[in-house]
Amino acid sequence: MEDWELIIVGAGVAGLTAGIYAVRSGLKTLILEEKIAGGAAADAPTIENYPGFERISGLELMQKIAAQCRKLGAEIHEFEKVTSLNLK
Repeated sequence: MEDWELIIVGAGVAGLTAGIYAVRSGLKTLILEEKIAGGAAADAPTIENYPGFERISGLELMQKIAAQCRKLGAEIHEFEKVTSLNLK
């Protein structure tokens, strides 16, 4: 079992953004997602109000954000359901 400095539960917009900032701060980061990375935004047929994109599908946008997160060094585990936490 690996040691992580930060574990983020949920790989929606907020979780992936937190992951980007975490790895850029030097934290060894794991992101857990019950389904596919992207959360509810990935289901949006079209997103037209996201900076830098005039029009993009939710799935494509979230794939780009997840790819950036991975490229920076965060590890994303999809299809990992968190059922309990043991905080120490």
